Amino acid sequence: MEELELTKIEDNETLVDELKLLTPDAEILRKIPTEFDFEKDDAKEWKTKMLETMKKLGGVGLSANQVGVDKRFFVIGDGKEEDAFEKAFFNPLVISCSEEKESMKEGCLSYPGLWLMISRPKQVTIRYWTEENEELIETYEGVTARVILHEYDHMLGYNFTQRASKLKVERAMKALNKKFKKHQRLLKQQSVNINNNKEE
Repeated sequence: MEELELTKIEDNETLVDELKLLTPDAEILRKIPTEFDFEKDDAKEWKTKMLETMKKLGGVGLSANQVGVDKRFFVIGDGKEEDAFEKAFFNPLVISCSEEKESMKEGCLSYPGLWLMISRPKQVTIRYWTEENEELIETYEGVTARVILHEYDHMLGYNFTQRASKLKVERAMKALNKKFKKHQRLLKQQSVNINNNKEE
């Protein structure tokens, strides 16, 4: 299988024209999404819209419920302009995972700026339907497997903070708040400097 490669993505706006990212406390994120209905919904259109949203938000994966859409599917992609690796997984079901695991730092679009060390299987086998309504069973490894499993958590009403210890989450949140406050102080200082320059 072709593998996803992470590429550096510049800072992006957090709001998207059509689909907007929900806050982590949104009720829809704690529920199992409704099965995607190929007869009622245009899967190709949803794939395109979700990939566009994912790119604008600067992510490598996005689940429909993260943007308030109660449909069981997610997309992944490497963010490249040319020869991009992009896939949509409709009505996915993880069939098996490897026993061998690996810990890596993970972030989530629903938790901007929060990074946690998460242990996940190195390999995943997943059954899903493509935007063409074709059923496939495929096996992925490495970063691609990690991204798939991260997004699949959203299909179960979970998120990555539930894969880490409470202590680790609390420490990471404190560090994030500290960073945010420091950023706010710097912005305030810059504003004061600008006003002082104007008065001169």
